[in-house]
Amino acid sequence: MYALIQKHKRLAAVIIAIASLSFLFWMFSVADIQQIFGLKRCAAEVNGKCITLREFRYELLKYSDLLDREELRSIVKRRVLFSLISREVLYQKALELGVVAPDVEVARAIKSDPSFQSGGKFNLETYKTALERIGLTPAEYELYLKKQLTAKKLIDLVIRLVYITDMEREFQRRIISTRFEGKLYLISPDTISVGYKLYEEEVKSFYERNKEKFMTREKKIYLLWKTNDKKKAHSLYSSVKKGEIPGGGEEVRDATKLPREVVKELERLSENNRFTITKVGRTYYVLYLKEVKPKKLKPLSNVKKEVVEMLKKEKALELAENNAWEIKEKLEKGDKVDIKPLEFESSSVDEFINLFRIRGEETLRLVFSKDKVFGPYRTPNGYAVVYIDRREVKQDLIKNPEELESSLKKAKGEALVNMFVEKLVGEARVKINEEYLK
Repeated sequence: MYALIQKHKRLAAVIIAIASLSFLFWMFSVADIQQIFGLKRCAAEVNGKCITLREFRYELLKYSDLLDREELRSIVKRRVLFSLISREVLYQKALELGVVAPDVEVARAIKSDPSFQSGGKFNLETYKTALERIGLTPAEYELYLKKQLTAKKLIDLVIRLVYITDMEREFQRRIISTRFEGKLYLISPDTISVGYKLYEEEVKSFYERNKEKFMTREKKIYLLWKTNDKKKAHSLYSSVKKGEIPGGGEEVRDATKLPREVVKELERLSENNRFTITKVGRTYYVLYLKEVKPKKLKPLSNVKKEVVEMLKKEKALELAENNAWEIKEKLEKGDKVDIKPLEFESSSVDEFINLFRIRGEETLRLVFSKDKVFGPYRTPNGYAVVYIDRREVKQDLIKNPEELESSLKKAKGEALVNMFVEKLVGEARVKINEEYLK
């Protein structure tokens, strides 16, 4: 059976995806996309169609908290842009196939969005004000939404066309109904003592490699204006937007006493998006990020004790991993192991996936092979080695075949859509403006 699965790895991968599949278009690497420089007004071009800088910046607003972290900024920007590229190739393919979201559907989505409502009903002025805050015109936002809804229509169409083969059903039944009995060997670094002296060079090297762990927290200072006069509020907002900071603003260093809605808006501000306006009750709040005091590295002399303790834990973890591999080797040879195991019975594949994050071929090997020893697996407290004494298929565990069929079809559909998008991106003429990914 395992040999058969080896011949159908892609098929099997679709089946086991139910427990762990994440439908993320942005997982394509830079190598998947042709990179050409020289674009001036577009974050990227896809087959000659522009993904505007304003559209890109709007999408980035959703990740403003991550953009404040320097080590993540470039990664987040790249992934967000690739998600827009994925959506664009889907939109273009949908246009070609005639699967397009009508304007009435776009209007319905806008009117049902609570962000554009006042008193539970759509309000045109609220809509325009909200778009002004995020830097988009109504026409730009409506095209953005049309592309989003159209891409979803095409995705739904692909998923509806999916069918399940008998072999896929059998794979899924086995994965769901197989239960395991065996032993679990846990190796914890907490039980391992680093019994030698750490050299000064080791401590300094660890400190240099892990500077992020020894930084002070970033501090943000805001200016806040509040008023019940709508005209004045928008006048203040317009001034701030132009870079003309009006007087009378209250400096805010601790936002804990402000309304929850205002705090959420403050948290959204960043160096790339410094100002906003919001209304709570009858009061308007104009908010501006005045200053960001960056994180600072604490001197080694101040954190040396902490560094030494962390380094000892790292060393103990390395020793625990070595010990785990030795235990695995002994179990495979049938030798005695000098550690008392935990026994388990009637354990499912889902439990192994959740506990040890096993994926792909390892899952197939667990269910269909005759192997007994698995691991070592990283756990929150160290490492684990698994010994399988017995596998048993319990068909009576499948209580709802219709639900099984539905979940299998959904998982296969999402996997096929991922492959479909990957193919479209690979065939598209894509130009990326690297300047905006720094």
